[in-house]
Amino acid sequence: MIKKIRNYILLAAVALSAASCLDKLPEDEVPFDNAIRSVSDVNQAVIGIYDAFKSSALYSGNLTLLPDLQADFVYAVNGYTNTYGNIWRWDILPTNTEVEAVYGTLNALIGKCNFLLERIAVLEQEVDDEDYEKLQQFKGEALFARALSYSDLIKMYCKAYDPATAAD
Repeated sequence: MIKKIRNYILLAAVALSAASCLDKLPEDEVPFDNAIRSVSDVNQAVIGIYDAFKSSALYSGNLTLLPDLQADFVYAVNGYTNTYGNIWRWDILPTNTEVEAVYGTLNALIGKCNFLLERIAVLEQEVDDEDYEKLQQFKGEALFARALSYSDLIKMYCKAYDPATAAD
């Protein structure tokens, strides 16, 4: 009986210590409010957005290649490796890694832009006129990157516009 009680107390102590660890931030995490605090930080974040466009899922890869395959700009020949055979045959499943990569990368890019735009809104209240102009330039670049990402998502994943069903 004593052994059982001791085990329960030990189990409760372990559970409490584990629960107290869950509230701590990782050692290398930058809190949201400290993430972007200067015009230089905004510039680095914009560079990060442009870097995301270099992903193999976007303009130098799947986002460019997959529509060409579906539009019959590419022909299967004897001896081809069937690398994109399912796309060429329009046999596309939701688990297709190429399609997932495009969708996920575009959504991640939108998230980066939204985060940057939130931080720019805070910084606009704190900077002088010269830095305000720089922030407006960076804001325009982030808005364009987000709009381009939304445009590509619409082109790739939405049904064609039909006025008869538009209200639904």
